[in-house]
Amino acid sequence: RRYPPDQWARVIQQLASRTGLPMVLTGDAAEQPLIEKIVEESGNKALSLAGLLDLGELGAAIKLSSLVISNNTGPAHLAAAVGTPLVDLYALTNPQHTPWQVECRVLFHDVPCRFCQKSVCPQGHNDCLRGITPERVADAACGLLARGARATLKTMLNRPAGDQ
Repeated sequence: RRYPPDQWARVIQQLASRTGLPMVLTGDAAEQPLIEKIVEESGNKALSLAGLLDLGELGAAIKLSSLVISNNTGPAHLAAAVGTPLVDLYALTNPQHTPWQVECRVLFHDVPCRFCQKSVCPQGHNDCLRGITPERVADAACGLLARGARATLKTMLNRPAGDQ
């Protein structure tokens, strides 16, 4: 249930050019080589914190983020828990486990083997995630970021003049 590394790199490249926002990748210590490969393939458009954060620090980093893009794993559910908008790359393995009560976009690619209940693709093709194009991910992220900017601007414009 892992989005392909080359597609992560393309998402990062697109978001870097479209938003100019800083991007940070996380993961555990065992994922450091994978994360470093994604950073390198993206043209070093992101910073790796893989292996550097404990669970509390990860939760704090997610809370401080404008947006999280994640496989449907623990960080996706942390984002939902702390109210950070989320693009969830969802493998369709178990549809009851999508985030809720947070602004999110759940992206998936329908495949005949959906609902397999497996963490590793038993068919070996990973098409349920590979079929989610980097363009779709970047579009979903930019849409959520724009909604957040509009909501922030609306809040600011609705404040009395003395409160700004």
